[in-house]
Amino acid sequence: MEIIDFNLKYKALIDKMKTIMDEPDLEREIIDDGVYNPEKYFSNNIKICWMLKEPYDLENGQGGGWSYLSMFDGEDLYESTFKFGHRTTWHPIIYTSFGIHNGFKKWGEIEYIKDNHKIAEIVREVAFINAQKLPSKGVTRTNMDDIAISIEKHGELLKEQVELLSPNVFIFANTFHLYKNLLGLNNLNSVKSGSCNYYIKNESIFIEAYHPAQTQVTGETYVDDIINAVKTWSNSKN
Repeated sequence: MEIIDFNLKYKALIDKMKTIMDEPDLEREIIDDGVYNPEKYFSNNIKICWMLKEPYDLENGQGGGWSYLSMFDGEDLYESTFKFGHRTTWHPIIYTSFGIHNGFKKWGEIEYIKDNHKIAEIVREVAFINAQKLPSKGVTRTNMDDIAISIEKHGELLKEQVELLSPNVFIFANTFHLYKNLLGLNNLNSVKSGSCNYYIKNESIFIEAYHPAQTQVTGETYVDDIINAVKTWSNSKN
C-alpha cells in the first residue's frame, strides 16, 4: 500500500472510531494509536505490533482526545518520556523491538538506553494497538470487563485497524486472551520459547508474552525469549 493511501485510510478509520466510541456525555474521548512513522514501519520486512490493553489519562477515566503516539514526539525521547516511572513498561518494549530490528541482537548486545538515547527512537517504527481506546477507569488496575465490552462492541473496528497496519509480528503484552477470538487464534498449536509461547498463522507470528513490566523473569530473559521466537520464525521463512 502506498503511504499516502495508508494515511488517508487510517485517518478515516480514526475518525470513524471517534464518532462511534467517544462518550462526550461522560467527558471521555478516545486516545488513538497505531504507528508514528508509517514510512519506516512499512519499509521493514518485519512489522512489529505490540497488542496492549488500554491507555491512561485522568484518574476518573475522563479525558482523552489526544494521540497515544504523541509520547513519541521530541528530539530526545529518553529525556522527555522514557526515563520516568513507566520506564518499567517501556524499556523492555524498546530493547525487544530494537533487538529484532537490528539483526536479532540480544539484551547483552544492546547499549543501555540511558547511555544511548537514540535506541528509544525504535518506538517510532513499531505499531501499538490498545484494545480499549477510551481512557482507563482504573488507572493502576485494568478492569477486564471494560475491555471485554469494548472488544465485543467495537471488534470490527479493531480488526480493520489490524488489517490496515498489517503486522507480521504480534507481541501480546499479557493480552493474548483478549484478542485470540477476534483474530481467530483459538485452535492453533503453541510453541514454547522460554517464558513466552508463540503461534504461527498466515506467515505471521503471534507471541503470547508477559506484560513488559512483569516480575516473573528477568528483563533479559523477557527480551531475549521474544527475540528468539521472532528469529526462529524469520529463519523458517528464508
